[in-house]
Amino acid sequence: MLEEVRNQALAAKVYIGSSTANRERELQAAFDFIGLQEELSSPRKVFVKPNFTFPRPVSGVTTSREMLEDTLRLLFESGAEVFVGESNGGYGSFTAAEAFAGQDLFEICRRTGAQPVDLSKEELREYSGVVGGREVSVHLARLLVDEVDFTISLPVLKVHAMTTVSLSMKNLWGCYPTDLRLLEHKELDRKLALISTLLRARFGIVDATYGLDKHGPMEGEARFLGKFIASNDLLALDTACARLMGFDPDKILHLRNLTRFTKRPEGSSITANVDLSAYRWAFTLRRDLIDSLSFSCFHSDALAKIVFNSPLTRPIYTLLGKKPRRRLV
Repeated sequence: MLEEVRNQALAAKVYIGSSTANRERELQAAFDFIGLQEELSSPRKVFVKPNFTFPRPVSGVTTSREMLEDTLRLLFESGAEVFVGESNGGYGSFTAAEAFAGQDLFEICRRTGAQPVDLSKEELREYSGVVGGREVSVHLARLLVDEVDFTISLPVLKVHAMTTVSLSMKNLWGCYPTDLRLLEHKELDRKLALISTLLRARFGIVDATYGLDKHGPMEGEARFLGKFIASNDLLALDTACARLMGFDPDKILHLRNLTRFTKRPEGSSITANVDLSAYRWAFTLRRDLIDSLSFSCFHSDALAKIVFNSPLTRPIYTLLGKKPRRRLV
C-alpha cells in the first residue's frame, strides 16, 4: 500500500479555490483538477472526514457547514455512495452524537444524500503494520477499511500547539475512535501513516474559509481567508498548506517523519492551478506555559496517562487553574 503513496507523490496536484463566491463551481473545478472526478466515474463508496473537534460550529476550529455540504452534494451527484463521520471528542469531552447534532450534520445529510457514521459506535477491528521499522496497531471501523473505496480528509487550516499545524493528515487521527487517543501521541506519526494507508486517504480538501492563527487546535484567532486547498496527495497538501501559512514543513516533526515513513522520492513536484508562492498568510504559533508542559506529555505516553487519566488529573489541573475537559467520573 505504501507503494501507492510513493507513486502519488510523483503526480501531486494542488488546487486553491474560493470557499465563498461560486464555491460549488470552484469545488467542481478542484475535483476535475486533482483527478477526483475521474475516480468517481465508476461507482464508489467514499468516506468524508470533517473536523468536528468541537460540538458546535466555531470559525477556524470546525469544518464549515457550507464547505461540507457542497462537498457531500457534489460527491453524491457524481454517483458515489457517501459516508461522513467523526468519533467522540479526543479527551471524552463530548460524544460524536452531540457533535453531529450541534453541527447540524443530520440535516446536511438529508439534503445531500450522505450517510452519517458515528465511528465510536461502529464495529472496530485491530489493524497492524510496520511503519518506519516499528510495528504499530490501531483500532478502526471495519466499514472504513473493508468497505469504503477511499477517504477524503476535510479539515480546517489551523495551527496546533503540539504539532505546529493541524491539516489533512492530522485530521485522520479522529478516525481512531478511542476517547483517550491523546495517551498514544508518542506514536502519532507512525499511526497516522498506517491509518492513511488503511483508509486509502487519497484526497484532501482543507477548508480555509477561516484559518486558526496564533493558538490551536481549539482556541486561537480566526482569520478570514475565504479559500480552500484541495489535492490528490495528503502529504503534498499539508506541505503546501504549511508553506502558505508561513511555516517551513521541514521543521514540522510529523510532516518530516511522514515524508520519511512513506519514502517519498527526491524531487517530488507539485502541480498547482495558481502560483503558490503568491500566498503569504504569515501565521504564527504562540505557545503558553501550559502548552510547554503539555508538550512533554505529547511525547511521553506514560506522563500523559498521569496527567490526563489518573487520580492526579484533577489536582494537576487545579494547580494550573484549569478544569479537565474530560467528563471525569
